[in-house]
Amino acid sequence: MNKFDITELPKQWLVALVALAFTFLLVVPGCASEAADNGGNGENAAEQAAQVAEEEGPIEAGQAAEDIVVPVSITMPESAGAEPKTIEVTVVDGSTVLQATEAAGWDVQVEDSDYGKFVTSINGIANGSEGEASGWVYTVNDETVMEACDVRQLAAGDSVQWSFYVG
Repeated sequence: MNKFDITELPKQWLVALVALAFTFLLVVPGCASEAADNGGNGENAAEQAAQVAEEEGPIEAGQAAEDIVVPVSITMPESAGAEPKTIEVTVVDGSTVLQATEAAGWDVQVEDSDYGKFVTSINGIANGSEGEASGWVYTVNDETVMEACDVRQLAAGDSVQWSFYVG
């Protein structure tokens, strides 16, 4: 019967096996501690970064966050009997339209879509309440934006206008 003798392996193979075993010992405990740090829910680092960006607004690498002042305006439908209102909010440069709108203190309801979050109601006025095609739309610097409100980032000098479209 042939016995396997590890000492007969070439030195390169032995070094590779030892390196592989060492790597395994480093990686496996690290994965376990990452899962524990995430409450055991299996979130990975990319999901955590996306959650931080959603909550705090994105910050470019190597830059300190700077506060900017953004005027956020709202025009309610005529049936609401409310005058247009503008509130200047202070947010971090790179914050999203949604973050600035929420900072204005309005009751904002959103839903997830394949493209990001979209507003379904502001201050109790819901999409569809003034006809099937009615709903909230926004502009930045008086220009129509074709991005979800949690995707479009703001910079110094930007202004946001929410209007209720009745179609």
